[in-house]
Amino acid sequence: MRNIILLMSCSVLAMAGVKDAQRLYNQKNYNGAIAQAKKSTNEYSNPLLHLIWAKSAKALGNNLEAMSAYERVVMLDTHNIEAKKELARTYAVLGKHKLAIQITQELKEENVEFEEIKVANEKEVSSNFKSKFTLGLGYDNNVNVHNDTGELDTFFGTTAHTNKLSSFFYLGVANIDYLKEFENNIYLRASLNGYYKVITKESDYSIYLNTLKAGVGYYKSGQYNFYMPLSYSALHYLGEDLLRIQSIDPQIDYMINDNFIASINGKFEKREFKTDRDRDDKSFAVGATLYYKMDKNYLFLDSEYQNYTNDSNNYQDFTDKTTYTFVVGGGYVFANDIHALATYKLRISDFEDDIGTVLIPNTQVREDTYHQVNLKLTKQISDKMSVFVENEYALNDSNYIPADYTKNALMIGINYNY
Repeated sequence: MRNIILLMSCSVLAMAGVKDAQRLYNQKNYNGAIAQAKKSTNEYSNPLLHLIWAKSAKALGNNLEAMSAYERVVMLDTHNIEAKKELARTYAVLGKHKLAIQITQELKEENVEFEEIKVANEKEVSSNFKSKFTLGLGYDNNVNVHNDTGELDTFFGTTAHTNKLSSFFYLGVANIDYLKEFENNIYLRASLNGYYKVITKESDYSIYLNTLKAGVGYYKSGQYNFYMPLSYSALHYLGEDLLRIQSIDPQIDYMINDNFIASINGKFEKREFKTDRDRDDKSFAVGATLYYKMDKNYLFLDSEYQNYTNDSNNYQDFTDKTTYTFVVGGGYVFANDIHALATYKLRISDFEDDIGTVLIPNTQVREDTYHQVNLKLTKQISDKMSVFVENEYALNDSNYIPADYTKNALMIGINYNY
């Protein structure tokens, strides 16, 4: 008799977990519903618990967590039409088009209306291409990245140096991405990116950068992703067609769990200066990133080691160097339509050349420490459009006086996603 009472008590407690999760979901307390579902371990075999979990994650915009929960529902209840429909939609949003089509075919076999299949497939086709455009207006207090005139005159022993140049600027950014999935979880991904910063006061300091990147990858859903892209960039700066950049950037992403993602990446890069080939260099880099997602908010830590060497027969000073870069940042959602991003970047550069000149010898080796702080606030004004305000402060602390500077840029702008 005691055993029967115990079993009945366990059943009541188990159902209480589902009922509490449902109650929290009905109250639109989606974080609470997910927390309740996670701790109701004795009800993990109940597909209803995972369905509530999935719908709550979807409501919060956590598509990866929603996908995992919908997958669990379908594993436990293979004929759950609601879960399959939402899983197909979630796959399409995440760019997993082959999986979305696979689910829609299963729905078709279960006599789901054809219109449902048609809509899902149309979404899958249109999501192959994605684009984002940004327009901005800002003010930069040091567009020529200079130290103060007095410092430069003292260092070089002359009085012919220009001061810092401040100016308004216009910014235009265009990103077009293409993703095509094949069988066996293999995919092709390509992107075309344009970055254009037009300085109103002195056009020579305007920046025009175009980058084409393409590569193949392989993934296992919810576990890992490998991507091997090649990229080619062209930079116009200082009033001339300045340089070309070619690189190979392999990357491996590993999903530790629904909240943690770790990445390891490498890079081999070659730069060719169009008008001064003696400045050509090449570099290799290795890096790692740890990303942590908390509901709608997130934190990340990025690190990179990079080594540069001269790639010409006529060596130029300050070409050979080693850099260590660390970036920490996070995003915070104040409301469904307002979110903030803050990042801090630290880059330590060790050069192989001293800071002396012909007139002023100095055997001290050059060392730079670069700090950069970015603060950005974005407000969503529609599904495809948002406005933002952003401030960037940078300081390069160097014992080589011409490279010692500070600058600040404030910008307002608008984003459009298509």
